[in-house]
Amino acid sequence: MPWLQVASSGDVKETGALGVDVEGTPVALFRVDGAVYATHNICTHQFAFLSDGYVEDGCVECPLHQALFDIRTGRAMSAPASADLRTFAAKEEGGLVFVDLTRSAGTVAGEPHQEPAGEPGAAAEAGERLVIVGAGQAGARAAEAMRQAGHAGPILLIGDEAEAPYERPPLSKELLLGTADRESIRVLPADRLPSLGVGVRLGCRVTAIDRTARTLSLSDGSAVNYDKLLIATGARARRLSVPGADLPGVHHLRTIAEAEALGAALRAARRIVVVGAGFIGLEIASAARRLGAEATVLERADTPLERLLPPAAGRVLQSLAEVHGVAFRFGVEIAAIRRDGAGLRVDCADGTAVAADAVVVGIGTEANLELARDAGLAVDNGILVDGEGRTSDPAIFAAGDVAHYPTPINGRRCRLESWQHAQEQAIAAGRTMAGQATTYGRTPWFWTDQFGRNIQMIGLPSRDATVFVRGTAGEAGSVLYLLEGGTLSAAIAFDDPQAIRDARARIESGAPVDAASLGAVPLPAATSASACPGAPSDCAASGAPAEESQTMAEPQPSFRWPEEGLTRIPDWVYTDETIYRREVERIFHGRSWNYVALEAEIPNPGDYVRSNVGPTPVVVSRAEDGSINVFENRCAHRAAEFCRSLRGNAKEFVCPYHQWSYDLKGNLVGVPFRRGVDGKGGMPKDFRAQDHGLTQLAVTTHRGVVFASYASDMEPLADYLGPDIMGEFEATFDGRPLKVLGYYRNTLPGNWKLYHENLKDPYHATLLHTFLVSFGLLVAGNRSLMLCDESGRHGVMASAKSDGKNVSQENKKEMRAYQEGMVLEEPRFVDYRPEFDSPWSVTMMTVWPNMIVQREMNTLGIRQIVPTGPNEFIMNWTMFGFEGDDDEMLRHRLRQGNLMGPAGFLGLEDNEAIKYVQDGMKNVPDGRHLVALDPATEAGTSDTLISESAIRAMYRHWRSVMDV
Repeated sequence: MPWLQVASSGDVKETGALGVDVEGTPVALFRVDGAVYATHNICTHQFAFLSDGYVEDGCVECPLHQALFDIRTGRAMSAPASADLRTFAAKEEGGLVFVDLTRSAGTVAGEPHQEPAGEPGAAAEAGERLVIVGAGQAGARAAEAMRQAGHAGPILLIGDEAEAPYERPPLSKELLLGTADRESIRVLPADRLPSLGVGVRLGCRVTAIDRTARTLSLSDGSAVNYDKLLIATGARARRLSVPGADLPGVHHLRTIAEAEALGAALRAARRIVVVGAGFIGLEIASAARRLGAEATVLERADTPLERLLPPAAGRVLQSLAEVHGVAFRFGVEIAAIRRDGAGLRVDCADGTAVAADAVVVGIGTEANLELARDAGLAVDNGILVDGEGRTSDPAIFAAGDVAHYPTPINGRRCRLESWQHAQEQAIAAGRTMAGQATTYGRTPWFWTDQFGRNIQMIGLPSRDATVFVRGTAGEAGSVLYLLEGGTLSAAIAFDDPQAIRDARARIESGAPVDAASLGAVPLPAATSASACPGAPSDCAASGAPAEESQTMAEPQPSFRWPEEGLTRIPDWVYTDETIYRREVERIFHGRSWNYVALEAEIPNPGDYVRSNVGPTPVVVSRAEDGSINVFENRCAHRAAEFCRSLRGNAKEFVCPYHQWSYDLKGNLVGVPFRRGVDGKGGMPKDFRAQDHGLTQLAVTTHRGVVFASYASDMEPLADYLGPDIMGEFEATFDGRPLKVLGYYRNTLPGNWKLYHENLKDPYHATLLHTFLVSFGLLVAGNRSLMLCDESGRHGVMASAKSDGKNVSQENKKEMRAYQEGMVLEEPRFVDYRPEFDSPWSVTMMTVWPNMIVQREMNTLGIRQIVPTGPNEFIMNWTMFGFEGDDDEMLRHRLRQGNLMGPAGFLGLEDNEAIKYVQDGMKNVPDGRHLVALDPATEAGTSDTLISESAIRAMYRHWRSVMDV
């Protein structure tokens, strides 16, 4: 294969990486000390793009689990990666970068890459026999490290399982779910140990150590001599000591065989009970829910992970599980497990019982100490070792789950059970045994994958630590900080590996830490998971009365608006779950016209699109008679979301669960076995299909735009919008047939109302957007208007484009975003071609509660707001033009489309600003902010850009609807 051009030289920077696709192979390009290097772009541990990782000192760190790779050689430098990266030959010529996929980096054509050979250690004698007891992660990595450190003598690896070394983390994750098999979780490739000259004896147990003779006795009656010995016997799952604990259907998880048996049981089960709310128990519950089984966790303590984490931190993990349907019972003593006709029953000491198809016991582990203790080695909940892994006998070392070692954190000793510890401590011990004395001093690090979250923990947590939270506890990007004595002892990050990197540095420095410098606030030691501030909650799952989980509670007295009136807005308007649910009820499901689609998306009978009214999924369908219908995407039988495609054409809608079918208007037309079989079963005699159709919404259309409402007696759209807003609406939708050009979709970490505020806030537009002000699209000095309807809910931010030359020097000084002399290489981006009956070249219309109509010169779009909670919403963008557009106008609209969209020249800045506002309210709660600009206009329309009167008008309406 010839050299392939893959990038321009200027695209490959000294910082970061560039991901490219080279004939189907994902490749990451790096620049180190001026030279370009190429590696495979996917981490060898788990699927993650290294081009999204962190580059420093010639290495790239995986963004998912922080595996470290040498960019020049591809060598895996740290846990959790064990396999090296593929590298590719790369070169630069004429300002271009070329890659040859057939050759590794640093090779000459036709010559394979040679792994550097280790040099024999000074203390390693060629004849020394190194023996490893335990063929798991630690044992295999120690054997490899011995050879890499230059040991030339014999190495023997002995394991009591008849399995080649494998990794244990996938046992409770990928292997349970069936996304990995035995071979994919091996520690080393099958030929790795033989190629290193390491002898392997599997299915054979060491029964005794004779330290004087340096001899091992084996279960097959043979004996093995050693000069140096490494004990890596790991740990075993702790068993329940109650009647019935050994019944079929009661599972433990420590080996491949146990994982395969449990995976089969989970796929067949409807109900599982997990005994123990530790990491293993929570991971198993996560796998069970993903496979569709109900999961109940029984825990003896009062919170999850009670021996490891402060209660407040444990409850965050509990809440994450509860919101995914896991039920918890705490303070539970297991009395017995028994089998009855329906399956298994777990009897509790309080006289209650829990039914299950399978029971999983995850109550911790016990170190396999017997061999060391019988040999007279010093033990204490593990084999006592020094920093190099040496036990009380200088010829014997220990590593991994069985070792009790001195950590780098205040000299604390502990026994750790983690992938990183097993691998890296074993490597240090193996090198030391080979003569290259190596101290293991890594800060403890651990990860777990649960309920769609990658959760990483750095440091040594303590139950007595004070917990602070940054962000919304348990949500993506949130971090729990554990402080003790004014320093950071540990951190737990949810989908945020960069936070772990930062926390590691703070922990290792030992410097005093102020929670405020972390952007964190105290996390109360709540009495229930749902009490954690910002944590997801599920009243029914967490034990609240059923009626509380099904009805909308009135706002509590604490929801009191500030006495200053509309110029102050309290944080709970944006962050409180009760307020959000009330908004869904009163606003989205109340007396509002919600945008749902364009008629151009469903031109023919049978055409449909999926949409939303607030968070509620709906289907927009054109029936055979040409009518447009909107109904909930929820089967009337068992609530399944029956329509799964985003858009299409259908004769009817059939629920995939029980095949109830509905016509294009949402009427129930078919129920399988409605009258039962052979006169038995079926629906009641008085069942009437016409009483069980889908929930249908009122529908109105205007000039190709479709709106829906839960209110059956909604006023006409013209009355809803008012004459001024309707005039601006019809200036954009001027009667020409619409043509859909494409879609965007993005998620914003903020409250849905912030997007309305953003487009009722011309003040920010003159200060934040460099593109707007520098090219005269919306700038102080332009003719402009912030228009509101009489109710205050709708608005139009409008401006007439100028050449930017009428900006006064005084105004330029006020606008930091203004860039004097900025020019465009493509000036057509800001060309305005008059085509509308309007004095404005830029209008941004907000139609309450979920629609934004964007007319940025000649690029046209609708943005639909879909709230998913108080702290997040989805933005669906539909870009459109007109059927009569010629090719040049079509290209012009698409060209100017780069101004908008989630990453547009203008849209990107708004997204960031909204996140910053929400972060400020979540991280420094119970505050209120100021909206006092333009006091001469209390609320409503203003002809100045330096005004917040439209925001005040919106909240006047909001307070009326919400009864706040």
